Amino acid sequence: MEEKEKKQENKQLTYDELKQAAGNLDQRYQKLLAEYQKAVQLLNNRDFDYMSFFLQMLFKVMDHAELYTDEFTKWTSGNIQNILTSFAANLQKSGEQEVKKEQKAEA
Repeated sequence: MEEKEKKQENKQLTYDELKQAAGNLDQRYQKLLAEYQKAVQLLNNRDFDYMSFFLQMLFKVMDHAELYTDEFTKWTSGNIQNILTSFAANLQKSGEQEVKKEQKAEA
């Protein structure tokens, strides 16, 4: 029994067998990559949905600032500023990266 296992372990694959194995691995990789990209997109959408909800609530607080303490409204306005400036910086950064990609593609 052990001799058969050793023979199978030592057997080298032919070029066609290697080619088929590589093709199978590539198909599995492409499928996993697509699933990974979908998962990342879902996570990003959830983060955006959360951020959108959070911003809406912050603006509602500011609409009725008289109902809250000065400390809380300052905290709220600070969060609005931080979120919007971070969002703008990320947009600018991603725009710059797109330009670089386009420039590389043209070269």
